[in-house]
Amino acid sequence: MEVEFRVSPTRRMIELHAVYEDGELRLADNLDLVTLKDSRLKVVVTVPNGPGRLLSREQEENLRGKLLAANPAELKVEIEHDADLPAGPAPIASARSAEEKLRAYWTMKGSPPVDHQERLLAKLAEVEKAVLSCQEG
Repeated sequence: MEVEFRVSPTRRMIELHAVYEDGELRLADNLDLVTLKDSRLKVVVTVPNGPGRLLSREQEENLRGKLLAANPAELKVEIEHDADLPAGPAPIASARSAEEKLRAYWTMKGSPPVDHQERLLAKLAEVEKAVLSCQEG
């Protein structure tokens, strides 16, 4: 029996690690985006626990945009929370009203445009009013 080894035509798999600290996303300093072209790219972002340390949707999209500019064949971003740090109560948990909870959520994840916020808050007020009138009746 004769065995022949051939190089597989699969794309190169690259795993990058990033850290989100002090409101800033940090990738390796020596990262050459040219090496990411046509690769299968997985980025693991480590985020400390705690409500004030959450990676916003905008920051995650900026990271994706930067990496997609390198033209990888596939991109997967995975967010991991640092288990070593204790998590404090989230601002959403301490908010009393539905509006406060929604505003706390927007603070953590990024706010929609002001006109969308106003429409959502108006709709929320309508829903609250309807629920309260059902409970009274």
